[in-house]
Amino acid sequence: MRSLFFTAVALIMCAATAGLAASDNGVTVRSNSLQINEITGDIRFEGAVEVRMALAVLNCDLLVVHADSMDSSKILSGEAFGNVVMTRGTDRLEAQEAVFDLEAGNAQFTGAPRLTREETTIEAEKIVYSIEDGTASFVGSVRAIFKAPGD
Repeated sequence: MRSLFFTAVALIMCAATAGLAASDNGVTVRSNSLQINEITGDIRFEGAVEVRMALAVLNCDLLVVHADSMDSSKILSGEAFGNVVMTRGTDRLEAQEAVFDLEAGNAQFTGAPRLTREETTIEAEKIVYSIEDGTASFVGSVRAIFKAPGD
């Protein structure tokens, strides 16, 4: 019973800490499997992972989130691996890996990351994306593709 409680609290805190739980629906996570390590505070979702939040949707093959060792209800960070796609409004981020720093409210996307916003696509070696306000920084070999309206 403690594991179910830990999981529910952790997921709600994960969304709230990231500033994404702005609705009564909270967070919904779907995956093929779930493993919880209460000693380390790690929660591992694997296989067709889908996380639905008020402002964003995250899809990946594997998601590992890390709770604070002193307060297991507080999620500090997480990593998404394999076919990572996050959508927030008109933004679509694609990469092979993403590291989320929920205290800072941002995520770093690596592994051929790409941000598409309406008609613009920007690729770089690393994209740092603010989950809270949708701003982004691009690092290393930046390539921007701007399409004219009507193309």
